[in-house]
Amino acid sequence: MNQQQPLKLINAIILLCDMQERFRTKIFHFEHVEKMAEKMLKASNKLGLPILSTEQNPKALGGTVQGLTELLPPERKPLPKSQFSMLVPEIRADIASLEPRKHVAILGIEAHICVLQTSLDLLRQGFHVHVLADAVSSCNPEERAFAFQSIREAGGTITTTESFLYRVLADANHPQAKDIFAIVKEYSTATRDALGALCAT
Repeated sequence: MNQQQPLKLINAIILLCDMQERFRTKIFHFEHVEKMAEKMLKASNKLGLPILSTEQNPKALGGTVQGLTELLPPERKPLPKSQFSMLVPEIRADIASLEPRKHVAILGIEAHICVLQTSLDLLRQGFHVHVLADAVSSCNPEERAFAFQSIREAGGTITTTESFLYRVLADANHPQAKDIFAIVKEYSTATRDALGALCAT
């Protein structure tokens, strides 16, 4: 992994992985992942962070949750894929166009399949990977721990939505700081619930 570039607002990208409505009843605490994704998309839009997203086989499995789709930039709607890694040619091209951004935050589903394979692909290519644990889940919750262990061993970071946002914000005097503080406050209860459901030891 590239160790030279510190995490800053100007060098980060957000990847939203396969947050499709069809998975709502299958994924462990999908509702918490959805709320944390909502928080991240709102904050990323305020901060000007690029957001890239995918859908797994949408012809069969349907599209992204409507509330999240509405928060995605109109020029970057979800891209369809059949492979498990998000790094389809279109996403690779988008990431390349965003150079020199080398930090990638990943949220969505499933932890042990698409999130894991995307993370490993990015790490092999020299990116810093930040997996947002309160915004990632699987059908079986036990899969998360094994996926996170594999990502850590490969050089990735497991963090949370709030921690990542404050790291890229960096300074309370940032022009968008008040906007981010307001979003964090708006989702404070949802964040606590997500951490309790998904990250409690």
